[in-house]
Amino acid sequence: MTFDPVAPQARAFEPPIIGVNVYYGPSRVLGYNNSDTGLRQLHEVGAVSTRDYLPWQAFKFPPGGSVVRAGGERMMRFLPKSDLLPLINLGHTNSLTVPGGIPPITDEGLRYFGAYLRKAVELTGPYNPIYEIWNEWNMTIGYGEREKTLDGEGPSEDPRAAVHYVRVAKFAVETIWQKMPNARILVGAVGDDEGWKWAQAVVRDGALDNTLGLSVHLYNQCRADKAHRTAAEMIERVEDLQAKLKDIRGGVETPIYVTEYGWPTLKGNCGMPYDDTAYNFAQFILQSATIPWIKGIWIHALKNISPDPLDRESNYGLFTYDDKPKMAVCFVRAATDLVKSADAIEVRQPFKDVFVARVTSGQSQKIIFWTSYKERSATVALPFGTQPGQTMCGERHAALQKVALGPAPLVYDVDSSRPFAIDVTDGTSAVPSQN
Repeated sequence: MTFDPVAPQARAFEPPIIGVNVYYGPSRVLGYNNSDTGLRQLHEVGAVSTRDYLPWQAFKFPPGGSVVRAGGERMMRFLPKSDLLPLINLGHTNSLTVPGGIPPITDEGLRYFGAYLRKAVELTGPYNPIYEIWNEWNMTIGYGEREKTLDGEGPSEDPRAAVHYVRVAKFAVETIWQKMPNARILVGAVGDDEGWKWAQAVVRDGALDNTLGLSVHLYNQCRADKAHRTAAEMIERVEDLQAKLKDIRGGVETPIYVTEYGWPTLKGNCGMPYDDTAYNFAQFILQSATIPWIKGIWIHALKNISPDPLDRESNYGLFTYDDKPKMAVCFVRAATDLVKSADAIEVRQPFKDVFVARVTSGQSQKIIFWTSYKERSATVALPFGTQPGQTMCGERHAALQKVALGPAPLVYDVDSSRPFAIDVTDGTSAVPSQN
């Protein structure tokens, strides 16, 4: 494998939005009680965007009066301080203050939903956010006990069915545009969706009209095979979605925004070790950056939302509940810095789950090696005279003739003006990748 010098005309890389989920909008504090601490942590990981919620239930609808904000105070304190691009999720079932809000699939429900959207845009529009319509509509109506997983696009009698989301999404886009012409809007926020059948249905039926693109959520921490709890599995899955959408849209690529992805570090079922999550984040950031139709990625989440070490939802944070950095913080920052500094970036896959990235920035060029998980082995033979490399967030080490690869990315600075030839050897006799 040889990396030739990058031609000047090829140095036109535009990085995706790299962001993190926060919780300043919901009524539950969840540990997000200090916006200054949150901003310091966001800057520490190199984020350029936040994703947050301004729920429908945060507003009241007095008879004959104007819509009144009754929640979201922490978000409204956070936004003026933040120098990051806000992505604001609008929606969530309103079972408290309006009829027809579980979810708003009736005319009456939509009337109240529209009033909420107009008020939310009035309050947040000055911060020039991206808006996202609802959250994981295909998984739950957001009220009562968790429903059985939806089968495909869902039957019309199920409020989670794609046909109902399309109506609500189109209504929301039109309503927001009336209040804020040319607003940037995402639809989808697609949760677990076997075979992407629900996502295909909402795209087929026109939910993308007048939007930036489709947002999706990617998780795999509960996969039975640990080899599938990886960044590579997520990339393969979203590439499968793109291929399916191309079939629907006559070959046209769909801009995709991964508005949630992450791995929880709980002590129990589906929990991931700290080092595995750290490596996964770095790998996902590097791999996704090379796919031009992935326009943005948002880690879930900035910090743990409770001190409970056994609860899955509480342990997705890059920081602990008491604001201590996990191992992933350094890896997210290192990978993000590489992507943000790049004027050209590529990732090659000589064998399945074995990766080689090349990142150039001006006269600097870095070659980065990794495998998807600990049990996946490979070696690389480096050219004579290669300078010592460094494990990402680790110590420098000698550039031996053959270097063992693992999930912790290995980074080498090499001469960008000369070809760089390497020989990658598979350690598990896998079939060579076509990439």
